Amino acid sequence: MIGNLFSRDGASSVFLAVMAVCLPLAVLGQIVFLILHRGPVDYDIGTAADVCGWLFTAAFVLTFCLTVYVEDRRGRQQAR
Repeated sequence: MIGNLFSRDGASSVFLAVMAVCLPLAVLGQIVFLILHRGPVDYDIGTAADVCGWLFTAAFVLTFCLTVYVEDRRGRQQAR
């Protein structure tokens, strides 16, 4: 189980799950922040939405880099 988690497909699945959770949370958090925009609670919601946005961005970039690495490696093997 743990070995599968550290494989490329497992890592892509984890990153996809993180993106699927963080994107709606970031969007909804920003909407709530814009609607409430009065008081300390809305700033906490805005901060949480920003964190979700950054987590989404990190997962997206890591997935992109992993895919580029895999495709480059596959292309080099086919060129041999």
